[in-house]
Amino acid sequence: FRDVLAGGISTAAVSAVLNPIDVVKTRRQVGIPRTAIQEALVAWREKGAWRGLWRPGLTASLVREMLYSGCTKGLYPLARDLVSPTDAEPGLGHRAAAAALTGLGGSLCANGPDVVKVRLFAEPGRYAGFISAATEISAKEGFVSGLLLRGVSASAPRGAAIAIGEVTTYDHTKVTLKKHWPGRSETSKEPFSLHIACSLITGVVATTVAAPFDTLKS
Repeated sequence: FRDVLAGGISTAAVSAVLNPIDVVKTRRQVGIPRTAIQEALVAWREKGAWRGLWRPGLTASLVREMLYSGCTKGLYPLARDLVSPTDAEPGLGHRAAAAALTGLGGSLCANGPDVVKVRLFAEPGRYAGFISAATEISAKEGFVSGLLLRGVSASAPRGAAIAIGEVTTYDHTKVTLKKHWPGRSETSKEPFSLHIACSLITGVVATTVAAPFDTLKS
């Protein structure tokens, strides 16, 4: 439970900081005919930085990340141990399979908040907030078909793919790099610089993998 909570809270915090970028990205993906910079400036001029860029969909983003990332990152070590041989180091295939399983499960759990988040990003003036958006979508489109399963054919594969891009890349990169990392011995702690390098590589891979799925999901 501690790993699930830590994975969810840490990613939710990052999501909160980067919410303006996510807002602009989603609006571009749903077809708004402006560049990202133009959309950011228009939102800023019309409603200000908080109401125009940071506030839309923020609650939905936090709920979504707590569910998705809590499952994906928190349950990954358990899934990796389950699919790996007990007498050998997990291979890249074992890590990818574990990440795909937890990413798929996390996406299914978080699909409802994800639907609400995209709606609030694209049409912030239509709903008063997270609860009102979820209630209206459920009433008009159905709780299951309109909320829980809307776009799941794209969001679930995306969740599995991005989990592989994030968790597997980080795990495998760290195992590979720390064997050759300067100034590290077997008895010393993993240096902070190693984690930074692995995180940068992971970010590039995960963003690249997620891009086509983001367009389909939106």
